[in-house]
Amino acid sequence: MVAANAGLQRRGVVVDGVPVEIVREAGASGRVPGVVVAHGLGAGGRLMRGFADTLARRGYAVALVDLAGHGASRRRLPGNGVGPAADARLDRDLDVAVTRLRATPWVDGERIGLVGHSLGAAAVIRYGAAHPSVGATVAISQGAMAVPASDRNVLLIAGGLEFPAYRDGAVQALHDVYPEGRTGATYGDPRGGTARRAVIVGGVEHVGVLFSPRTHRETGAWLDAAFGRRSAPVPDVRAVQRAGSALLLHLAAVLTFGAIAAALLGRPADDRAARRRVSVRFALVAAALAVGAAVPVMRVFRLPLAVAGPLAGFFGVAGVVALVCARDAGLLGGRPRARTVAAAAVLVALTAVSFAVPAQLGWAHAVPVGARVWALVPITVGTALYCLGVEALCAGHERLTAIGVHAWAASAALAALLAAALVGAVSSFVLLVSPLIAGLLVWQGAQAAALRAVRAPAWVTALVGGVLLAWPLAVTMPIT
Repeated sequence: MVAANAGLQRRGVVVDGVPVEIVREAGASGRVPGVVVAHGLGAGGRLMRGFADTLARRGYAVALVDLAGHGASRRRLPGNGVGPAADARLDRDLDVAVTRLRATPWVDGERIGLVGHSLGAAAVIRYGAAHPSVGATVAISQGAMAVPASDRNVLLIAGGLEFPAYRDGAVQALHDVYPEGRTGATYGDPRGGTARRAVIVGGVEHVGVLFSPRTHRETGAWLDAAFGRRSAPVPDVRAVQRAGSALLLHLAAVLTFGAIAAALLGRPADDRAARRRVSVRFALVAAALAVGAAVPVMRVFRLPLAVAGPLAGFFGVAGVVALVCARDAGLLGGRPRARTVAAAAVLVALTAVSFAVPAQLGWAHAVPVGARVWALVPITVGTALYCLGVEALCAGHERLTAIGVHAWAASAALAALLAAALVGAVSSFVLLVSPLIAGLLVWQGAQAAALRAVRAPAWVTALVGGVLLAWPLAVTMPIT
């Protein structure tokens, strides 16, 4: 296995407001076919870099695009990606990327393919139907939508653990043209543009399907067949390599946080602040009550980022209710020491860097741009209130008991968000980003436990946890 970047050339440009990264094999000669790769809702071109790694080594020029509202793009995505205005904006972004790729001297403009995931899959299907010059389309998890027969050489992929609508959408799109078609079999003639194939990749869900070796093998073989080429054998590059390395860096940040916090804050000799304030039973009931009370008011909160406003409102209201239940006016302590303030600033900065740097290198554009910059402030306020409220319920309990209360509160928050999405109180997009929210809540819980171990003031835990929860939400939720 080789490193993901080994032997590849990358160049990022912004064309008519659309960020595009073009990748090709270093030292390649002659004109090569091109592929535009489009991401899903709440993602970005960086999450799709595994396809550039795979396809560039097979002899393709690959354009990774940040669609409107995503990644480094500063433009708004209308209607949370739904409706004619959103379709028109996404079609324009794809057209900019395709045009840029065709204008590249070493790209064969007569051989252009498209790869898309989720929102991007729907976009490449529409674009391919409207542009017969597109020679092949790979749609990953496009969901329930008609795939016109005019789309040339369509490969449909879905994960075996995805919601049924995604799996059924891939199969139905095959049956629309070949009613007797079966998954895993190819129908039609790639040379005539009539080929169609549906594949269900076992053991992966909506995001995991992007990193499955089978997804990449199927994609490369499909494009080769459509363009009448036979790729030379290439070194094994695992699609999960970039994201996996980033996750290891995130894990390292979690494991070292406690030692750094202890070195910065020390351990106060006065233990009076650790008195028990509420019983365990009351804390558990209060946590459930807090998140339950937050769900009905989620619709009140709005920000120019998809679901970020409701999420900020949910966490903020839940935190306030938890604080009221705890009835602890002295939670914030007295006048903070200069050392504590300085340590808190360092820990906040460290937390932001611990998320942003690995994410930027591995799976997301983690630097806020456009409306994301100012939206980060109200999101942080909401998430910091949540962290403060949970600390009020945990205060004074033994270490393991406090961890248990914190875990219960986080589980209740996640369950409430999933229930809200299922009943329509918040966008169903929350269901797709729930793994991210769950991971962040676990991360925040580990940091909170480390800060309790050194008896850090609750406001320090709130600031650090607030930034940790808010930053990923601010940079991944689409600008709408």
